[in-house]
Amino acid sequence: MLDQVRQTIKRYHLLVPGDKVVVGVSGGPDSLALLHSLRMLQEDCGYTLHVAHLNHGLRPEAAADAAYVRQLAGEWGLPVTTASRDVARYQREHRLSLEEAAREVRYHFLEEVAARVAAGKIAVGHHADDQAETVLLNLLRGSGLTGLKAMLPQRGQLIRPLLFITRTEIEAYCRRHDLQPRQDRTNLDTTLSRNKIRHQLLPFLAREFNPAITRTLSRTAIILQEEEEILTGLAAGALARIKIHQDAVSLSLDRRQWLALAAGMQRRVLRLAAFSLGRKVNFDQVERARAVAARGGSITWPGHLRLAAGAGAIRLQVPADRPAAGSFCCLLRVPGLTPLPGLDRAIRAELRQPPAAFQGDENEAWLDWHKMEGPLAVRSWQAGDYFQPLGMAGRKKIQDYFSDIHLPRQRRYRVPLVVNRGHIVWVAGFRIAEDFKITPATRTALHLQLQPWP
Repeated sequence: MLDQVRQTIKRYHLLVPGDKVVVGVSGGPDSLALLHSLRMLQEDCGYTLHVAHLNHGLRPEAAADAAYVRQLAGEWGLPVTTASRDVARYQREHRLSLEEAAREVRYHFLEEVAARVAAGKIAVGHHADDQAETVLLNLLRGSGLTGLKAMLPQRGQLIRPLLFITRTEIEAYCRRHDLQPRQDRTNLDTTLSRNKIRHQLLPFLAREFNPAITRTLSRTAIILQEEEEILTGLAAGALARIKIHQDAVSLSLDRRQWLALAAGMQRRVLRLAAFSLGRKVNFDQVERARAVAARGGSITWPGHLRLAAGAGAIRLQVPADRPAAGSFCCLLRVPGLTPLPGLDRAIRAELRQPPAAFQGDENEAWLDWHKMEGPLAVRSWQAGDYFQPLGMAGRKKIQDYFSDIHLPRQRRYRVPLVVNRGHIVWVAGFRIAEDFKITPATRTALHLQLQPWP
């Protein structure tokens, strides 16, 4: 197993000498094997470890789990941070399932620890069985490539060194090294969809169809990840090529050129067009819009996004009274120049080697390109937005950040925010996010410049 972990780290460049890694450790077999294997490889690979454990406050034995992790970290000579969070309260306040709430709280905690100890990476114990379960779960819910590609070996600062190792191999590793993992009884609760897939569906598929179903699904996910990356780039290029016009509330596409696209690319272009106006649409909504765009007519998507197809153009529009005055949203061209609607400014994006030192001003940003996933957008501030300002340990609402720097209210909607999958990367002209900063491990930098336009 150690060889497989080493190969995964090397193949996907998960860790480099000098990295500091926060390791999420619940005390279960997966996280225990993760911590032990990373500790075994630590001297060869030249990184340092910091253990992090969160008590979710959901099980009577949770306090004992935390004590076990603290004791183990002490025995292994590793620094450790433990904390407790009220996940049930978070669930009620945010109207999430308990599983979703626990995941969000856990990742927020790991990010806070990483920021406090200046760690550039967060390692978690997801493995091949988790990957197979995620593929099946998304398939049963109904998903395209984005969902079926499941989990990536690296997403931002999050890394998964065990992603190609099975649960059986992990359990054997724990026995071989005399590790004594804690057991979470909630993992046996088959009223939860993921547990039902784990304990019922996957064993049935392995028994009746394919004994290697876990590795097969895990391999499929990796193939889809690589192909999704290609298709996302092609779709962004197609949208830029056939777009006739875009402003804060509307976007027009050349209908003839859109009709000439393959069906799959038509879907992706419409989805990206909607996203650039601040809307998300599902497969069925896109399919209905494709039919209208092909025959002519109009349709209204959720979020009051209207699509109308005429003789020469497909026009997408949100009501002018819906967005705040001066609001905007568009895809960021990487590399390329993206004019910002209504601002007389543009953002130039380039992929470069990381600089040895940064001597620019607030209108320039250097970011770690490999901490981002999929297309980037640039948009105006929305209520509820937050980010982790560079150099700060916790997250801050954009509204509070603007207040702290005494930015007049009338200027706030004119500040461009560069966003990646819902996470704010750069408050353009002011501050980058801590999560996306360049570190010694950075191999490719995203260089952004805010400049006058035209």
